[in-house]
Amino acid sequence: MNNKETKKDSSVFELNEIRYGECGFYDDDNPPQYPSFEVNRLQIGLFTSFAKAEQGMKKYVKENIENSKKRGHEWLQCIFGFLIFEYPLDNLDNVTYFDCKSARNYLPDGSLLDECLVSNVPDEEGDFEEFLGRPVEKVRYCNGELVEELYGRDTVRLAIIGNPPFSPEKINEYKTKYWNKSGFHQDSTDDTYYAIGDVGDDDDDYIHSHPSPINLFPLRFPVSDELRKNLEKAYRQYRADFD
Repeated sequence: MNNKETKKDSSVFELNEIRYGECGFYDDDNPPQYPSFEVNRLQIGLFTSFAKAEQGMKKYVKENIENSKKRGHEWLQCIFGFLIFEYPLDNLDNVTYFDCKSARNYLPDGSLLDECLVSNVPDEEGDFEEFLGRPVEKVRYCNGELVEELYGRDTVRLAIIGNPPFSPEKINEYKTKYWNKSGFHQDSTDDTYYAIGDVGDDDDDYIHSHPSPINLFPLRFPVSDELRKNLEKAYRQYRADFD
């Protein structure tokens, strides 16, 4: 294998652990509260293959659960989740950014939640892999569903889903009508949801984001009636504007 092929094919897999708050745990009497709470993201391993990264994560979870039982506390209560990112090695074409070839998120017990497999690493011509749509069986959250959104590196906030990523059928429809003429195509940045959060005091004031599927997690704490009502109202307003 020549140097060019090695550069293209070599990857490193980074395992991240996400813990609650600055202390890395929460008390049953004082759990995290929506609309947002802090988390702490840590890199805990680098691996030469996805299989080894996932194996390392599962071993890490198993050992910590066993050790915590001996000490009489619940280790899983410390953990918000895990992320595994695949990065290219020796990426001399773009040394400023961490271009990601694939990404996955996991629940605290190490079970796979979702994955994004469209690379955002440009090829030698500077082109990006085409996003062909997310099949319905890969869409985990539906319109109007409340979720936890990992927002940035250290914040989790409550959000409501406005739209899922485009389906293959919708992609084909848009390509036929518009994109084939211009040569435009969607890439990894389009494999995102439309999420609404941070509802303001104004009834029509809401802030949206476009989170990757790996930045969304299911609810795990109670949602107050007021928060639910405000987000559902913002969702109805968005649907009225969108439809």
